[in-house]
Amino acid sequence: MHILSEKELEDILVIHPELIEDGLTLLDRQAQLESRRTDLTFFDKDKNILLVELKKDIVTLENVEQITDYVKRLKGKVNKRIRGMLIGQEIPQLIQDICKQSNIEWKEITMQSLFHFLQNEDQDLYKSIFIKGKLHKKAISIPKMSFQEYLNETSPFGVPYSSYQFFKPVDASPELSDDSQNNQRVADAFNKLIMGLNFNRSLFRQQIKITRNQEQPPKWNENGNGSWQGFVIPYTLSSADFPNGLPCEVYLGTIGYRGNKTTFADEKSRFIVVKVGTRTNQMTTQYGFHKYLRTDKKALLPFYELKFNSKGLPKDLWDSMYETLNNYGYFVKDSADKKSSKILWIGDIALDDLYVEEKISNLLEALFALTIVKAHYKGIEKGLNFNVLKN
Repeated sequence: MHILSEKELEDILVIHPELIEDGLTLLDRQAQLESRRTDLTFFDKDKNILLVELKKDIVTLENVEQITDYVKRLKGKVNKRIRGMLIGQEIPQLIQDICKQSNIEWKEITMQSLFHFLQNEDQDLYKSIFIKGKLHKKAISIPKMSFQEYLNETSPFGVPYSSYQFFKPVDASPELSDDSQNNQRVADAFNKLIMGLNFNRSLFRQQIKITRNQEQPPKWNENGNGSWQGFVIPYTLSSADFPNGLPCEVYLGTIGYRGNKTTFADEKSRFIVVKVGTRTNQMTTQYGFHKYLRTDKKALLPFYELKFNSKGLPKDLWDSMYETLNNYGYFVKDSADKKSSKILWIGDIALDDLYVEEKISNLLEALFALTIVKAHYKGIEKGLNFNVLKN
């Protein structure tokens, strides 16, 4: 018997939600609330929200705590009944008891029962599981209502909910607008500027040069499932370490489910991603517009928050990285509102500024400089040694 992945299990339940219960309508997959995401979100026949967490194996206490936390968060945002449900192949008696105490529903769906159901009820789908990609293509064709549409329909005030009553991420800019159309309009105006920008800068006391490849226009790029889609702008890094040039790029687009996609009217997140190097020998830095927009001012916050993964860049390197940036004129300072947090100061950037192109270039330079420093301290592991920074 073919062993289903959790992704395939999710696809099957999207296509056949009656395996969970009758009368379900799909709202969303991997829906985000603050820093959490749940696998499947439905509304039931009584128009209540049902949050479903899937586990292809045994359900654990950690899974109960996860769905309980998600339900609690959502109850604080929406004046509706919120149901939580765990689905797995096996749910031990102890976990069932804890679910009952926590008012969390549960359902065992075994691989054997799934295959029996598909063999009898959906032969085409049963066969497609063995053909790569076919199952997912059918699943993503299933119509769904977005969370925002559902909230608008169920608003107790008779008017649409603000998306931020429900979706505001924990790292959202304090100056985002409640109007997702305005957020999108301002972010897209900045992206348009970057697309047309002739960005060529020398960094680190002229030792490293970043040049836009003018002969290669921005190219639309999209991955297989569409979660990454946007424009790629090619650049080249030149230095004594890379005399033949090192490929770089600026990506403008979505990053999977990150960035609280419903910040914007089209429900697509907006990021700048600077990439230095290629494939396994590559370092990246991400800049989410949801985090830095000052929508009403048509501007961006004047800094970039420095956050590193301690597994990729151990904490004992961070102070050295800050020092390197400062030594080369990139101002690192303590955050005013977050304990032990550092920011890279960039300066005000506003669309109506006469020198907005220069200031957007300052942002790109800062992102490239940070990415290079990260690569330098990552060292030989990334194959991107910048010996010029050792001087």
